[in-house]
Amino acid sequence: MSLSFRQLQVVRAVCRHGSVIGAASALGISQPAVSMMLRDCSRAAGFPLFLRKQGRLQPTMETSALMTDLDRIFDGVERVGRMLEDMRDTKVGSIHIAATPTLAENLLPVAVTAFKQTRPHVQITIHTMDNISVVNSVIDEHVDFGLVLSPLSHFDAQLFELCSAELICVVHPDNPLAARSQVTPKDLESYPLISFSRSLPLGVLVEKTFRDAGVARRITLEVNQSSVACALARAGAGVAIVDPFWLMDNRDHGLVRLKVRPRTEVVAQVLVPKNATLSRPTRIMISALRKAAKSAKV
Repeated sequence: MSLSFRQLQVVRAVCRHGSVIGAASALGISQPAVSMMLRDCSRAAGFPLFLRKQGRLQPTMETSALMTDLDRIFDGVERVGRMLEDMRDTKVGSIHIAATPTLAENLLPVAVTAFKQTRPHVQITIHTMDNISVVNSVIDEHVDFGLVLSPLSHFDAQLFELCSAELICVVHPDNPLAARSQVTPKDLESYPLISFSRSLPLGVLVEKTFRDAGVARRITLEVNQSSVACALARAGAGVAIVDPFWLMDNRDHGLVRLKVRPRTEVVAQVLVPKNATLSRPTRIMISALRKAAKSAKV
């Protein structure tokens, strides 16, 4: 006959405290209950578990041999209990995020820092990739959620808006356009244009801006990241229309920002698997992102 978990608990408590009184106090049960369970344990084991010496219960050699494994079992149970408490309080776990470089570098750091202040043991993994790869990672459930820029083509996932901003034009301070407060695509016709492919969300938006203004978009330098577009504009290689998220962290040094008319909105969004149940840490992380986005100056 095997011993129940409760019986093993009693045996371990008596070994630790050396008396029925001590074991009963530690377990929060009566002394007669401990004595009765000890008798049942010895009967079930088929040999004495304790001997009384000098008023104390001493474990037999067989019982002492069991203690290492008993300690391992109960330490494991206690560890699981602590983990459950931490999970309930969202203090442990992991979050996998896929994000475009612009949002990973400029919106995520603020949210992650705020999240980590109260949940330092939650492991966060950030994968930077282009919009299409973010969408695919979310749909395939390789990550808990993704951060993308609009517009998106058809996808099978849930989408939530974080914040929106207007596309801006960035130019070198020596550029004649730097004296203006805003520009139109027509104003940019005589300058080398740094821009994005139509396969990228920003490329679609910039193309729309030019089309709405009745101006053909003639790209001199094609890039796939706002950081590169800004670096080229800073070097005086041309003018660029970009999302403002890249310039959140005072990265506009050496650049002049100009409003673009007609106004074109770009939206930062959270993408989550369509039928997934988000963990509590993930929901709290998304909430931190919303707060970071709300306070962002873009």
